[in-house]
Amino acid sequence: MPKHEHYDVVIVGSGFGGTMTGLSLARKFQERNKGETILMLERGTWWTTPVGTVQDKEVNTYAFLQEKGQPVQYWSTVDHFKGMIDLFLRCLRRQGNEDGLYDLTTFGRQGAFGISAENDGVTIARANGVGGGSLIYANVTIQPPDFIFDDARWPLTWDAKSRNNYYQLARDAIGYGVIFALNDRAADGTPSTGTADKKLRINTGLTNIVTRSARLEPHWREKIDPATGHKIRQLDPSLLVDPAFTPDPTKPNAPKPLNPQYALWIDRARVFQSAMSELTDDYGTVDSSINDITPEPNPLAPEGVGKNYCERQGRCIIGCLPGARHTLNKQLMRAILGAPPTNNNAAKPPLYPNMELEALAEVQVIEAVPEGGYRIHYLTRDPKKPTRVTYHRLTAKRVIVSAGCVGTNQIMLRSKAEGTLPNLSDRVGYGFSTNGDYLAFIEDTREKISLTRGPVTTSFAHFETPGSSPNPNPSKFHTIEDNGIPKVFSSLSGIGIPLARSITQGKGHHTKLFLIWAIVRWFFSKFIPDYLSAFLRNAEERQKLFESEDEYTANMMCIAAMGRDEGIGQFRLGQEGETALRVKRTDGKAFYQDPIYDEIRATLDRFGEKLTDQNSRKFINPFLNLGQGGLAAPIALSHPLGGCSMAKTAAEGVVDEFGRVFDQSKAGERPFYEGLYIADGAIIPTALGVNPSLTISAVSLRIADKIIEELDTF
Repeated sequence: MPKHEHYDVVIVGSGFGGTMTGLSLARKFQERNKGETILMLERGTWWTTPVGTVQDKEVNTYAFLQEKGQPVQYWSTVDHFKGMIDLFLRCLRRQGNEDGLYDLTTFGRQGAFGISAENDGVTIARANGVGGGSLIYANVTIQPPDFIFDDARWPLTWDAKSRNNYYQLARDAIGYGVIFALNDRAADGTPSTGTADKKLRINTGLTNIVTRSARLEPHWREKIDPATGHKIRQLDPSLLVDPAFTPDPTKPNAPKPLNPQYALWIDRARVFQSAMSELTDDYGTVDSSINDITPEPNPLAPEGVGKNYCERQGRCIIGCLPGARHTLNKQLMRAILGAPPTNNNAAKPPLYPNMELEALAEVQVIEAVPEGGYRIHYLTRDPKKPTRVTYHRLTAKRVIVSAGCVGTNQIMLRSKAEGTLPNLSDRVGYGFSTNGDYLAFIEDTREKISLTRGPVTTSFAHFETPGSSPNPNPSKFHTIEDNGIPKVFSSLSGIGIPLARSITQGKGHHTKLFLIWAIVRWFFSKFIPDYLSAFLRNAEERQKLFESEDEYTANMMCIAAMGRDEGIGQFRLGQEGETALRVKRTDGKAFYQDPIYDEIRATLDRFGEKLTDQNSRKFINPFLNLGQGGLAAPIALSHPLGGCSMAKTAAEGVVDEFGRVFDQSKAGERPFYEGLYIADGAIIPTALGVNPSLTISAVSLRIADKIIEELDTF
């Protein structure tokens, strides 16, 4: 339970927006030394690894969190088909398992037995845990092209230099830690001076991971992005072939041996960048928020010694067992609770004793109090029985809503409808964007891809940018990234993509029946015949039953795409018999009909031609079933944006560029609900066309600066 009934700041949510603003304020409050307090409310629980790591060989973190009275769960660990069942039964958030990590949110009208009678056209994958979306993201920290901010819907006053500074601050905040980044900036007013106390580094910095193991030299070529000054590392296609190779004129089609310097690349990264180099010049290795070790012959950086590092297990989106990913729960634990004793090091006290976090706390509405400040109404869940809830309320001088795009829209719409924030803009819910999210597979690749090795994403390729085309069309901008498959999904993917092809032809099954369908199909198509066959024939010839998870997806490429969809979706509250939120496009079209998806598919057709010899084989999106009641909603996405968009006035949006929530009843220089802010993906007014975590972090750090600037204003 919270220590107080009133706080100076309450933050709703612990993802990128909540962590960036919360730790910024905690640092400032400690500096002011006025006894100011912060409470963070998170609807999920803590998650950690059950496996000993470089930094925590005795797995002390789990017990440490329990001793602090915090609810905590382990990542799912089994790296085969049983692991998927564990994920579904224990880690999927649903009725009766409200503390599950993965919240697959659907929108529509409900039918009998909980089966959807009408689907609004999207399913959104959300995280439910301390650290928010960082728990399940692909670790990609990528800055969108400048032309994104030329859109009239962005009411920003920052110039290019200021924008790049905030993006660099965000890179440091994710890559090293918010407190280190802010201390570093304070040294001379700009980020990345490297003069801050390195003992405050939670992580070792952003990395570029393309090699099969740590310490291998990647031999990439480097270039500088002229717009941002940021370094881009990419494969050099002119050096792919072994320079010692002499072609045999009698065998013109003979395979050409790889240059040894690229033979140690992760196959997926090498094949992706090699093929993309023929389609665009704007490609390279993503900046990953993952610890790694510097390649030889460089010495280990002193701050990198003893840190968890990437072991290329491919588990990023289902829980990193080595603990190498830059999930925000690490920063929050150190700041609020301290750190457990590890590897003969003593336990560390919390950095900010006046900052608290209450897990399993789900905010319902925010109420403006007439005398000033806000009353937060929320439910807490019993960690042992999360279906059991208790109602609570407390007050705060300031509230920052960072519950994620869906959560924030739901809270704000409900607060407006129930009259607790009656003067919110009438634009609440408008401007929802899918960010052009698109997941696709292609089988029977010419080369082995090895989807299960490495971080989940290694590489990107941009299209319709100045670096990709002499005459780019910014409205068609999109990004393609490689996407790994964790081993728990490998066997299902190996037999499931052909299944998905049949589903997209109309032979679908509802999501809640999917696990049953998968088990039945696996049992009857593999277990029974394969075991019988293995018993009779395995001595003569190895049977498919004994193929490893790596083999199931060895000749398959998976991609994640994003692009500039039109961003004209609208959320509204659901009514009786409907989901909590409904969503639609304001032009009456289905979400999958957005023009950006045609652009993405056209690029994937060209990409597919580089990967396979089968001209008829194309990338398919197994989650796109054109509304025929299939495996999932027509568009499955993980980067929802908008709905509480920033704008210049309440007539155009919900907040200003600094996240200050408009009050329609006010005019003048401060037409706001004083002390009420939104800082997360809900305020992003357009699609970004790239992974949004870096942009959300940059915008939220800017919001935090404005809050700090105005601390003594009211």
